[in-house]
Amino acid sequence: MQTIALYTTETMADWEYAYLTTQIAGAERLKPGRFQLLLVGDGLAPVRTLGNLPLAPEADLDALDALAATGSLAALVIPGGDHYAAGHERLIEVVDRLVDGSVPVAAICGATLLLARGGFLDERRHTSNAASYLEASGYRGGTRYEEAPVVTDRGVTTASGIHAIPFTAEIMRITGLVPDAIVESWEQVFLNGRERDYMALMEATSAWQNA
Repeated sequence: MQTIALYTTETMADWEYAYLTTQIAGAERLKPGRFQLLLVGDGLAPVRTLGNLPLAPEADLDALDALAATGSLAALVIPGGDHYAAGHERLIEVVDRLVDGSVPVAAICGATLLLARGGFLDERRHTSNAASYLEASGYRGGTRYEEAPVVTDRGVTTASGIHAIPFTAEIMRITGLVPDAIVESWEQVFLNGRERDYMALMEATSAWQNA
């Protein structure tokens, strides 16, 4: 079974990961035993999301090294939050090891600032909430910034906080959570709300479930 780990931290932005957690649960209902969600934290202390919901990490960050060593860590997802301008040193260290080990890391909104602080965006194409948002980190990757909803370069995915749907779709593709036909139609349904996209989603989902 593959694990998608979600970093669980104070003020994590609820809307930026909720699409993904729902898609993981839905995929598991259709094809059991393939993927699981793991909430990981810097320790096991409960946190409060930006919407003031209580969440408790299920495992410490150290658990990711063991999962990566067995090849069962599909990705680490880091949601945005209000406290990434400083701290999170253990997370930066873990990201460094995962990136070196070719484990995908995906960050959205405020979490892109953390990746910039850690030097992970100096040599990679990337995006964020705005180019100026990352400048405070002192990073050296400004010329590689792209005005795009989501960007993936060499195992690191970045996204703006207002583009949680493309961010989720990109993680679904990278991890192989569901077939690409489902990803494409799901993304279009939530971006455009067209009936033809919904019908395509239903058809692709049924074909996968019955394969």
